[in-house]
Amino acid sequence: MSFEGDLEHLPLVDVIQLLHQTGKTGTLTLKSGKGESQLVFRDGFIVSANHVNNSIRIGQVMIDMGLLTREALEQALKAQQKAGSERKPIIQMLIEEGIVETQAAYQGLEALIEMTIVDVLTWTRGTFCLDVNKIVVSDDYRYFPEKANTQIHMNTQSILMDALRIYDERKRDGTLTPESIFGAPPAPEPQSGSEPPSRSGISAADLGLEELEELESRIPRYFSAIKEETPDTIAGKLQHELSEIPAHERQELFDYLEGASARAAEAEATLGAILVTSSRLMRECVSAVCGPRFVCATDDPLQLAPFIEQTRSRDRSPLLLLDAGEDRAGNGRDVAAQLQQVRERHPALPIVLFAAPDDFELAASAQECGVTAVLPRACRDDRGESFIADLIAGCRALAACLKRQTGAPASQLPAQFRAQFFALAEQREAAEVTFALLQAVCGVFRRGVTLVVVRSELIAERAIGIGADGAITSVKLRLSAPEESLYRKALGGELCYGDADQSLRDTIYGAVGAPISGKALLLPVKSFGRVIALIYADFGAGAGTDPQLPLLEILAQHAGLVIDNILYRKRCAQK
Repeated sequence: MSFEGDLEHLPLVDVIQLLHQTGKTGTLTLKSGKGESQLVFRDGFIVSANHVNNSIRIGQVMIDMGLLTREALEQALKAQQKAGSERKPIIQMLIEEGIVETQAAYQGLEALIEMTIVDVLTWTRGTFCLDVNKIVVSDDYRYFPEKANTQIHMNTQSILMDALRIYDERKRDGTLTPESIFGAPPAPEPQSGSEPPSRSGISAADLGLEELEELESRIPRYFSAIKEETPDTIAGKLQHELSEIPAHERQELFDYLEGASARAAEAEATLGAILVTSSRLMRECVSAVCGPRFVCATDDPLQLAPFIEQTRSRDRSPLLLLDAGEDRAGNGRDVAAQLQQVRERHPALPIVLFAAPDDFELAASAQECGVTAVLPRACRDDRGESFIADLIAGCRALAACLKRQTGAPASQLPAQFRAQFFALAEQREAAEVTFALLQAVCGVFRRGVTLVVVRSELIAERAIGIGADGAITSVKLRLSAPEESLYRKALGGELCYGDADQSLRDTIYGAVGAPISGKALLLPVKSFGRVIALIYADFGAGAGTDPQLPLLEILAQHAGLVIDNILYRKRCAQK
């Protein structure tokens, strides 16, 4: 397990964007009462898809789009059957034989991916799970296998926007059905012993199901759309995990979690709980207790930045829940090291640790790292006779902890803002005003650079945090602002905060290095209505925090007024 959660708490659009931003490779399995769909990612790009409707295949989609004739598909399928052990995926054969252009294959694949995304967007409930250890390889679903030279790198953002457009249009028109988007579905496969279909009909070969029994033996578990689905309930999800527990104890836990889930559904989702665990049992227990406050679960504590940013973008206060696991002898020291690394990268992030009650060393290390709370973690090996009771007690402790975490932690911002405001007013030179503003900005961000506007160029002045946190240095950088760039927007007086564009990556990143987070700030400073400087800032080697943009904008406006006053006094003195 690498990344999983509920589509109710983290919508598919956010999931796809997170996987694209983090460059993940693996198979994203989406489950609901309707069945399973899959999206396959390589380096953050969607390279394949499997629709929940097992009859919707790439060949049929291309026929419906007019990219392929039925006769050509039938000929390719026959040739594929005769190839025996040299059999290749049908789409690869069509390209190699010159029957379809590579661009047409891309169009067909994009359509299938969009269709899969649009269908999942209609789900009211469901789960997602990314397995980074598996890229599903199946003859019917792997369009360009590893032995082929062709590499697929679909434009993930473009596909996602097209899918959202289709979804919105169909929702508006009341036609959210596969037939309305890509035509009528293929006819069902004839039963054995019946007459073969005519050429005007759709055969099993058209669907890539030439021999159903043989095909079923080749479809991996992740692409089995005809297998019996596990009930989408807490009991259904945990039945296998607790198979060795007596039935009455299992039912006691299920009843508690169902009640906890119902109570949590009424809670206001001001928190965003991110769970780090490799335990399916912990994931389901925490998800039930957190309810709408649960964002996702992952097993990588050092790749939290995008999840934290996504949580903040949804106006939630992130809360990290870290599971130390049951193997205390094997991973206690590792968990302590992970805690230290997480704290270094995310200094203000509240952390709740699940640890065995008698794991003294880990509890002590956790307190040194500044965790918010250490909660008891049930251990089957040590306390098997009370394991279920311990689980329920731990869940109750988490519920109580969540009540104390309101999502609005105490902040020093009012006092800091007041001090920064007066510090700006005390300066007597324009350069010192912009430097005081840079210091205020770097109190939120980890590093920043003052860019002074000189005629049509931007010249870097002083910098903070480039060599080391808090260190004041200089940066050798002189540039002309490209057209239609964030620089131009900022020079027009607009505060810019978000993902760095190409102009920032080509200039600032080349001078100071790329930050871990892609978020960056350009804060304009005006004097007498004209932008005279820009403050660039990013989070450096740390993760993003709340940038407090309204307060920074007020400070920038105040800095401009202070500079106006300084210049006015100098003019009066000269006269």
